[in-house]
Amino acid sequence: MNHDDNPPERVVYVVDPTMSRDVQPEVVTRTNTENDCTVTGVLIDPADRQQLLYGTVTGPDGRFIGSYFPADIVRQSEWRVVTADGTEYPAPSEGHAVVALITTLRRA
Repeated sequence: MNHDDNPPERVVYVVDPTMSRDVQPEVVTRTNTENDCTVTGVLIDPADRQQLLYGTVTGPDGRFIGSYFPADIVRQSEWRVVTADGTEYPAPSEGHAVVALITTLRRA
């Protein structure tokens, strides 16, 4: 743990046998706490141009509330929220997706 009580980033190297060794993308998970929920994002190439692949939200009791992701990863747009029961909702942004999961959908 660091001084902010946040777990350190986890770095994962993706291995694609068809790519040269100098072009391997880096995948990082980032976790923080919002409204007593754990929000974890999986990002690719955080050193260059951060792009969220997807995120998950769990409640204070560890119960899975849902996930969120951009349907268009390159443009980081067309956000979607998927609840634990499989219901999918559109969201105008990543922030809106997270807020929906840690508030309204958390109680569902």
